[in-house]
Amino acid sequence: MSDWFEIAYRLKKFRKFWVIPIFILIVLQSQSWSKDNRQGYTVQTDFSCGGVDVKVITHCIYKEEPYLPCLSDSQYIIIRSKKIVSSSTLLKLDHSISEITCYKSKDNKWFIELYYSNLGNCSACEYYELYDINGNLVATDRKKFRVIYKHGSVKVIESKNYNEVFNKYREIFNKLKLEKVNSKDINR
Repeated sequence: MSDWFEIAYRLKKFRKFWVIPIFILIVLQSQSWSKDNRQGYTVQTDFSCGGVDVKVITHCIYKEEPYLPCLSDSQYIIIRSKKIVSSSTLLKLDHSISEITCYKSKDNKWFIELYYSNLGNCSACEYYELYDINGNLVATDRKKFRVIYKHGSVKVIESKNYNEVFNKYREIFNKLKLEKVNSKDINR
């Protein structure tokens, strides 16, 4: 019987001795092998157009790689002091603002264009919104696709009047005779 107690005693000592180093090795190994994937943070992109400060605020829920934009669940834009919730957030789309561009018209008016993308390669994977420097929506080609909500999911398909909407946006853009001043990538 004493042999059993001695064996149990030695196993207990052995276990106490090896549990801590093995635990430390497992923790260190998982930390060294894991990527630095950021989660749950906010990014603010500052931009200036025609002397007006513009901010794009993005709440990121996940970022896989440094060269990719984050996966966001909400975005809003501040032009001057006017806060505008992004259309993508309002419509529950997986598009996010990827680029902001400043334009100046021939008659010295300033405009801000937001480029939305879901990083896909399709006609409904991107759209534009054009704002004046007071934060008023001047034009958009967002209606070139339809959004269908069904059983908690969102499906985006090309609209029947895709070409008409796209051409109307380009017509407004060209009528204003806009020249690009500068642009900036968002959330990179």
